[in-house]
Amino acid sequence: MSRQGSLGLLYTWTIILLGFGWLWKVFPQLNLDQGGTLTVLIILGVLAEWMAVPFPQGYLSGGYVIVVATQLICGGVATAWVTGLVSLIGLGIANRGNPLRTTLFNSSQHILAAAGASFVFQQVEGEILPIVLFTLVYFAVNHMLVYFYLLPGRRDHPDLFGWDALRWDGYTYLFTAPYGALMAAFYLKMGVSWALVLFLPVLAAQVILGKYVHMELSNRELTALFQVAKRLRVSYEPDTFFNQILQECRRIAPFHTAVIFFWSQERQLFLPGAAQGPLREEMCNMVAPGEGLVGQAAESKEPVIIEDVRDMDSPRDAGSFRRFRSVLVIPLLAQGEVTGVLVLGDMRPYAYEEKHMQMVSIIGGQAGIVLANDMLVEKIRHLSVTDRLTDFLNHRQFYRQVVKEMVRCRAAGEPASLLLVNIDNMGVFNSRYGHGAGDAVIQMVASVLRDVTRPADLLGRYGGGELAVLALGSDTANALKLAEQIRVEVRDRRLVPEESQQQIMVTVSVGVATFPHDTTDPDQIFFGAEKAVARAKELGRDRSVAYSRLLKEIKLKIQKDGTPAVRRR
Repeated sequence: MSRQGSLGLLYTWTIILLGFGWLWKVFPQLNLDQGGTLTVLIILGVLAEWMAVPFPQGYLSGGYVIVVATQLICGGVATAWVTGLVSLIGLGIANRGNPLRTTLFNSSQHILAAAGASFVFQQVEGEILPIVLFTLVYFAVNHMLVYFYLLPGRRDHPDLFGWDALRWDGYTYLFTAPYGALMAAFYLKMGVSWALVLFLPVLAAQVILGKYVHMELSNRELTALFQVAKRLRVSYEPDTFFNQILQECRRIAPFHTAVIFFWSQERQLFLPGAAQGPLREEMCNMVAPGEGLVGQAAESKEPVIIEDVRDMDSPRDAGSFRRFRSVLVIPLLAQGEVTGVLVLGDMRPYAYEEKHMQMVSIIGGQAGIVLANDMLVEKIRHLSVTDRLTDFLNHRQFYRQVVKEMVRCRAAGEPASLLLVNIDNMGVFNSRYGHGAGDAVIQMVASVLRDVTRPADLLGRYGGGELAVLALGSDTANALKLAEQIRVEVRDRRLVPEESQQQIMVTVSVGVATFPHDTTDPDQIFFGAEKAVARAKELGRDRSVAYSRLLKEIKLKIQKDGTPAVRRR
């Protein structure tokens, strides 16, 4: 456990022991003759807690009416006991996903706030001023204790203190304090029945407040949707847009850490596109289809809410998200296809509900459209530089990449060899079996090149029946070994064209030219490989020839009869 976590745990249990220790200390001073009144007050307080209005970072309750009324009717000792029991029962039985430690802390903070406020109340004379100071001290102590309780999480949750909830809580104290005094006055003059009647409007007010808060939160949700939709109409950088998506999601469903994954067609993986939160680096892992929560949600195309990861049959299925208590997983869809996955994680259990899933799904739909557009752009770019039949680089793009790699190899002092793989008798094959069968031959040879080359090597479609490989780091000897491996592998495979019931053998002629041994000029290295292929054809096909061998033959011929040589550049 971290030092920060240890201090937080020490603080929590210190407050718990102080709170309940105070109740134990003042118990002898409790007037048990008021047991009936205290029971009624506790029941009313629990009702108020049960009907508390949920807020993104807390709950709003009219229970402070009971706190003030108890102080005026029964005194400070009873106030501490009633406040503590109301909090313990209201938050314990109607447990909103809080662990026992949190429930005990909530009770203790109210006990200590009541004790401090009662002490100030006793020091001041008058009718209104004591109530005002009691309220200010109760409010201050309560929220100060909560502030220090949440302080260790401030790095993880910069907005954890919920200033909106603090503002609304202040409003409830402002209105419930005088109402609690009025309720106490009715009780003292007219009995408990009138106090009960007077408390009913408090519960009604909480219902109305709940409706109002719901409307305000709905307005936030609509604002978030509007902001996302607006950004679709303007130019944007994907990173900026997806970070904005996460910010708008935070308005609707607060999170500890969130990640947007996008589907990479090329790598057949979900890759992290944007992330926010203190654990973003740990969450940004590649995910395979069907793997963990992300992969499973993508396969089902259905959102997933994990109310508490600890309650899962196999928490390991949550993958890196098992660090959280609550997880919300939203597949990002465009025209029914998954383009990505949005994941929100929170340290609180039961942090996400159906309404969060619905609203985040709507925002996620906008992100899905953008991802689909990006995938389309990427697909168009890919098609513009690759050959349709083999998915290799097309001739133009392959030449450009070879030039770039030769510049890099020159700077690094590394060799590189160009292999041109020419399919023998391609014209005869097309005329006899048809161009469809010819395409199958090209695809078969292309599959051989994929199997025998390294991931770093460049593959290209050089011509109609000619493929190319740039073997990086390979000198002539190693390039010839690779060429022979290609030639033998192609010859050993057999094809059965639709027009023929017999297997046919395919052979290739391979020409090799090496940088910088044969030439340092990009055009010349292609020229050399072409000359080597032509020489392989002259020698009977189904063989590999290096341009360096051709140069030696030319040199020997010059020495023999003085024929001009091809100049090396």
